Amino acid sequence: MRKALFPVMLLAALGYGAVGETPAPVAPDQVVLLDVQGLWGGVDLWIAKDGRAVCRLVGPPKAGGRGLQESRYAFALSAEQQAELAALVDGHGFFTLQTADRQGVPDESRPAIFIRTGARRRAVAKWGNDAHPDFDPLYRFLLAAARAGRTGTLLAEGAYEPDWQPDGFETGRAIRDMTRTPADPPPAE
Repeated sequence: MRKALFPVMLLAALGYGAVGETPAPVAPDQVVLLDVQGLWGGVDLWIAKDGRAVCRLVGPPKAGGRGLQESRYAFALSAEQQAELAALVDGHGFFTLQTADRQGVPDESRPAIFIRTGARRRAVAKWGNDAHPDFDPLYRFLLAAARAGRTGTLLAEGAYEPDWQPDGFETGRAIRDMTRTPADPPPAE
């Protein structure tokens, strides 16, 4: 009888299985926000499991310049921000989230979020004119984190390089391909 109770007592002492308790959300291994619209710019963000992050801010050229311009910054999310991010991913069911399947309107943005946690990986995109109760809170958090990242260390400035991403992260093309729906036109080659 004592041998059978020991594992149960050990788990209870460690806080497992306590009544009313839910396990803490697991921090994602990678989070990527792709939100650059080809005409107006926007932001991209890459976050690693340890909270290290890179944001890219893209906008029109300064007077006399041509083409979209980018600035990339390295920064880190605080422990509180990392916990909030994990809670948003978990609390809004990212891995089962569904968005509207429709054609976009001219110049409409389509932000995409990619998350990898262990063997699970998923990308979800949403048309900018659509509201979504589960996508939007995570999107707003990532957008705010990316914009705040401009206070970090400047890594690069210059012409927009749409195919760039930090080493070890999924490519933007692969992420966009994961979000394709039957209503989407095929990608241009």
